Formats: sequence, structure tokens, C-alpha cells
Amino acid sequence: MEHKIFNLDLHGQTEVYEFGKMAKQADGSVVLRSGDSVILAAISADETSPVTEDFLPLTVNYIEKTYAAGKIPGGFFKRESKPSEFETLTSRMIDRTIRPLFPKGFNYPVVLSVMVLSVGENSDLQRLALLAANAALYTSPLPVNKNVACVRIGKIDGELVVNPDLQEQANSNLDLFVAGSAEELLMIEMQAKSNVNYAAVEEFAIDPTMGAATPELLVTQEDVEIDEIELAEAIEKAGEAIRNSAIMYEDSFKSCCKPAKDYPLLES
Repeated sequence: MEHKIFNLDLHGQTEVYEFGKMAKQADGSVVLRSGDSVILAAISADETSPVTEDFLPLTVNYIEKTYAAGKIPGGFFKRESKPSEFETLTSRMIDRTIRPLFPKGFNYPVVLSVMVLSVGENSDLQRLALLAANAALYTSPLPVNKNVACVRIGKIDGELVVNPDLQEQANSNLDLFVAGSAEELLMIEMQAKSNVNYAAVEEFAIDPTMGAATPELLVTQEDVEIDEIELAEAIEKAGEAIRNSAIMYEDSFKSCCKPAKDYPLLES
């Protein structure tokens, strides 16, 4: 593939996609840069060994290594550990988004690897990983002709914010992650956060272990409720942002798409 670079400005953030530089033997690959974060995504399919079941054997591996943050594992075991919970959940989020894009009857083993090469402060790695996976898949010769995009919606000071960074998200009462194409939404994950307030009480309690009076800390929790109208507004805002992004990706990546291969589909 010819070496090409695309600089895209979306929702106040810059995404730089570089094709034809790394993982050239894969069916599709891309290097995505956003701020100081760099992610490599590569996808390959085994067209010679389809499974006999009506099932897509798709394997997604989202991989983080400590060197991406400029650290080397220490202690007795100076090696990387097993995948973290965040890596496992991110792999599942990517799988749930791109699996519906494959045509029915496609039963060839597919492996998608998404590796974090460098991580910047306050970067949303889950969102960047899915965007890199989409670019690698769309430009590959696999029978997928849709672009997907994803956004994270936060609620900060009563206002809905598209793609807040990690520092902003820490002050958000809403964490809504939506992925989809220009035509449909494919995945929604959401959690509402509670506000925890800490206040010192005037009374003092005797701590028997210390033998002295210590101030008592009062902790209160304020539940955050998201009504149906507000949730519908957030999903609509996410859908509009996803449509705009997916259309821009299609217009930009079209020239990088490899010729489609002929994959006979399993008849049901």
C-alpha cells in the first residue's frame, strides 16, 4: 500500500491516520496518532481455513505494554503480566462494534490486534483503539464496506460534552460510550456516577487504638438520576457526531482501500 497520511479534525481533537508504514504484510493496518498517544491496529484473515459452523471466528486483542508509558516492569518478575481488566473490556467493546459489519455466512478466522505504542496524558484509549481498528478493517480486502465511529458523552456542570478527556470525565456525572455507522448505532454502554461528599463533623470520637480524640469524617453520597428525555438527548447528540465522523472517514480512507478479495460465504 502507498504511504498516506490523513489529518482529521473532529470535535476539537486532531486524529492523524498513517497507512502503509507498519505491519505491511497484514491485510489492513494503520497507525493512529492523537496528541501524544500512538496506536497500531492490524487485521488479518485466513482465507484458506474457514470453519464449518455458521459463526465468525473473530479474535480481538487490545494490548497495552508498560513501555507505552515510559516504564519497565520491576520486582521479581521483570515481565509483562496477563491482560488487565481494562484490556479485556476494551477488546470486547471493539468486538461488539465490528462483528455486525461482516456479512452473514462469513466464517473465516480473523485476528485483529490493537497495540498501544505510546500513551499521552488524558487520552481516551478505548475510543482511539476502536477508531484505529475501524481504519484497519475498512481499508483491508475483507468484505466490510462500512466505516464506524465512536464518541463518549459526558455531563459536566449540567452540559453534555462530546469526547471529554480523562480529567474532564472525572468531573462528569455521565459516562456514555456510543459506537455506530452513519446509518445505525451498534453499541451503547453507559454508567451514571454518584457524587461523594466528605465533611468533618464538629463532634470528636475516641479512637481506642490511638488513645486520643480524633475528628469524625462524615461521608454523604448523592445519587445522580438520568431521566429518559435527557438520555435520549445524549444518544441523539452522540449519533449525530458518529454520522459526521463516519462520513469523513469514508471520504478520507477511500483511496487507501485494498481491492476486495472473494470470500465464498457459508449458505444457511
